[in-house]
Amino acid sequence: MTRLPAVGGRGHDAEAVLAALARTAGDVAAARRVARQFADLDEGERSALLWSEDPGARLVAVLLLVHAMRADPDPELTDEYLAAAKAERLDDPVLVDLGAEELVGAPLVGASTGPLFALVKSDVAMVRRIAVVATLAFAKQGDAEVPLAIAGRLVRERGDTVQSALGWVLRETGKRASESALVAFLERNGRFLTVAARATATEHLPSAERDRLRG
Repeated sequence: MTRLPAVGGRGHDAEAVLAALARTAGDVAAARRVARQFADLDEGERSALLWSEDPGARLVAVLLLVHAMRADPDPELTDEYLAAAKAERLDDPVLVDLGAEELVGAPLVGASTGPLFALVKSDVAMVRRIAVVATLAFAKQGDAEVPLAIAGRLVRERGDTVQSALGWVLRETGKRASESALVAFLERNGRFLTVAARATATEHLPSAERDRLRG
C-alpha cells in the first residue's frame, strides 16, 4: 500500500483516513494523531466516517467534529453529532466522553439549557449519557446547578452507561464547582447511585465525609 502524505487532509477522503488508521494501534491516542493529520477533511467525508461501520472511523469523526468546533463554533456540528447519537451510531461511551462537553455542553453555557433537559428524555442510553457528560462544561465554569439538575433526573437509572457518567460528573462538579452542593445532592440522592458511581462521586472528599456518604 502506498503511504499517504504525513500531514494535511485536504484532498483526502474517508478511505484515506481508514488506511492511515489501519497503520496504527487503533487506540484513542492513535485516533487523535490521525484526526490531526486529516484536520482539513471536508464535511461530506467526515460524515462518511461518522456513519461508518468501522469503530475507529467513528472515533476519528468525533475528534474531527471537536476540532472543527474549536476552530469555528457552529450549531450544525452539534446537530451532526446528536443525529448520529440518536441513530445509535455512537455505541461506545468513549465517543460520548470525547465529544459531549465541547459539542453539546459548551455551546449552551450562558444560553438556554432546555436542549440538555430534552436529551434526558431520550430513549437512547448514549444520548442520556451525553446529557450528563455535557454538563462538565458548566461545572468547569463553577456552575453546580446544571450538572446536579441533570443528575437528579437520571440518578435512578440503573444502567452503567448513565451511572458511570454520573459518578464521574458528580465528582468533577464537587471539585470544580461546589463541594457543599455535591454533598447535599448525595445526602438526598446518593442511595440511588450504584456502588461504583457513588465511590467515584465521593473519591475526592475528606475520608470521614466519604465514608459517611458511601455508607
